[in-house]
Amino acid sequence: MDHTFSFFPFGALFCLTLFCFVAVRIFAIRYRYRDNKQMDRLKDLVIKGELTETEYQRLKNLLTK
Repeated sequence: MDHTFSFFPFGALFCLTLFCFVAVRIFAIRYRYRDNKQMDRLKDLVIKGELTETEYQRLKNLLTK
């Protein structure tokens, strides 16, 4: 019987872990960008006069919860 140590399972586990960290980081960045984009749209509506300041504050509080 051959009793050699195989590094393959640990290498695969390391790559899988690294992939998961990268995927979670990308998701967090995209989620934060989407929230900023929504706030920018709300600010544009206030500037154009299509949304009042109280409505803006209410929607902002709803989106940030």
